[in-house]
Amino acid sequence: MKAGQAGAHNAFTKRNEGANDQEQKYAAFPNNGSRQKKDPSLRSLLKTSWGPIYKLLPQKAKVFMSAMVFKLSKRPYVYHDPAVHPAHGLKRGAVSFSIDFELAWGWVYAKGMSKSDAVRIGLHERAQVPLILAKMDEYGIPSTWATVGHLFLEKCIRDGNGLAHSKMIRMPHFESEYWQFSSGDWYQFDPCTDYKRDPAWYAPDLIQQILSAKVQHEIGCHSFSHGGFGPYCPNEVAEAKIDACLEVMKPWGITPKTWVFPGNDVGNFEALAKKGLKNVRSFPVKLAEVSLPIRRPDGMWDIFDSTPIDLEGEGWDFKERLARLKKFVDKAAETKLGAHIWFHPSLPADQMNGLLFPLLQYCAEQREKGLIDVFTLDELVDETAAALKREGKL
Repeated sequence: MKAGQAGAHNAFTKRNEGANDQEQKYAAFPNNGSRQKKDPSLRSLLKTSWGPIYKLLPQKAKVFMSAMVFKLSKRPYVYHDPAVHPAHGLKRGAVSFSIDFELAWGWVYAKGMSKSDAVRIGLHERAQVPLILAKMDEYGIPSTWATVGHLFLEKCIRDGNGLAHSKMIRMPHFESEYWQFSSGDWYQFDPCTDYKRDPAWYAPDLIQQILSAKVQHEIGCHSFSHGGFGPYCPNEVAEAKIDACLEVMKPWGITPKTWVFPGNDVGNFEALAKKGLKNVRSFPVKLAEVSLPIRRPDGMWDIFDSTPIDLEGEGWDFKERLARLKKFVDKAAETKLGAHIWFHPSLPADQMNGLLFPLLQYCAEQREKGLIDVFTLDELVDETAAALKREGKL
């Protein structure tokens, strides 16, 4: 346990003496309820203190620095607190994959992107989803597909006033670190046709492929149209997004349990709990790359994330990056905790073939050796809850 973690652990006995046990534990975490914005790691220092310089570096220098920082930071960071976790972890280490399944919706308001860029990326993602499903079937790897709600639709239309999804409460204009929505209507780029004419915006055929896969995947929520849940998102808009997801998933027989925040912009937890969501990809401790979920006072579970697979730019050493990804799996096996790796199905094809697929194979091999289990996010929560119950902590 690191010094900062030990301090948080000791605080459990000092805070909120009148609160119930779970609230008392959760209150000890800094910035509980949302992802910490400050990361005291060496990597964070390089990106904040030296951020402007880092951006000016040539890509080769960025690649070199990334490898060095990972090594010098002694990652992956382990966070295991017996106050909120099973004292001895799980029966074996666990690895989970979550997939941000968005198509064009994930990029249409991204800074530096145009509608045509979003469509291009969406079509690229479309082509790769069946390949990813096939490899997951080959290696027996279940995953959590965090799916944008609009993708469940076969078609949609505009009303008499030219509005798409006119019953939806509108997102106000906003700007965040990654997105800029400064004019027009949130659904102005929705083609309002069908999945055959505009396949970058709808994906019922791909969702059916996920449900028909040999391995049993989890279908989670990634908002209705990839609108963030940060402070710019009013509660009534958040509730409308959740309701829209639940409505379009119901005909498929799906009651989602896991919510993944678009852009990892967290917020509106009360709305999510009210609507019956069980798990959220958000964590109160930033330095938790190998860990286990934590029960929230509102009854939901916070799920940490270890690392993404997607890489920006060119020139990456895939051998070094793959070795880095394997370290998360190995550390999970060593500690009997979890590693949670996530990615976009739109990642470049060379990264899919050179990183994702070999990592899936490695996980299958480690599972065959009895070192790890591979769970969906909801299964990881259930395994953690079962371990806590065995210890009388839940």
